[in-house]
Amino acid sequence: MYLDSKDYQTVWQLAHNWVGADSLISDQNQLSGELKQSIHRLLSASINHAIPSRTRRFKLFIDDSFFSMLLDFRHTLRISKCLRKDEFDKSYLDSIYLKRSDVLCWCQNEFLLAPPIWQIEYLDAPQLDQPIDDSDDDKDNWYDNISDRRKQRVACLEIAKQLWKENPELSYKEAHSHPAMIRYGYGKSFSFDTFKKWARPYASELAKQGGKKL
Repeated sequence: MYLDSKDYQTVWQLAHNWVGADSLISDQNQLSGELKQSIHRLLSASINHAIPSRTRRFKLFIDDSFFSMLLDFRHTLRISKCLRKDEFDKSYLDSIYLKRSDVLCWCQNEFLLAPPIWQIEYLDAPQLDQPIDDSDDDKDNWYDNISDRRKQRVACLEIAKQLWKENPELSYKEAHSHPAMIRYGYGKSFSFDTFKKWARPYASELAKQGGKKL
């Protein structure tokens, strides 16, 4: 089943991976404070619709409709017990699944380092034992000769490239309005249409194919 692939982890598995603990031998009654916090974060994000979650049979917390509330009532109670009373049920936590792309997107929005199992390796980054070509760095005033507009454009595109490396499922719209863009002022420096035109050569294939709108 696709839930058994590397693109999915249960809350129990992922929380343990996040803190470097062994989910197979961990005792639900003797969890560290760090591990409890990881479980709480994932469950809180799930019940508040920040991370989509599911069992092996169906999705949870799809919306706030009365019908969904009835279907999710049992899960709401069990998650609330964990969040409010620190009642950790290993078998239950090991039955709630989270998807890789959803967790990575949530980590970006919350400025959290992703769990090691899903951290991206930057294969094109220079290795410590490899020489770095800095021959152009000795040229005087090369940076000052670039217009402010071009400096902003280059910085904006570099941020976008890194965002798509970390999460290829981001749409153009999500990349343009990402907290990293807003934080450094580039989200408002260029219109969305301008950003989309410039970023097209560097966007992920999923973004280009329109896997998500825009």
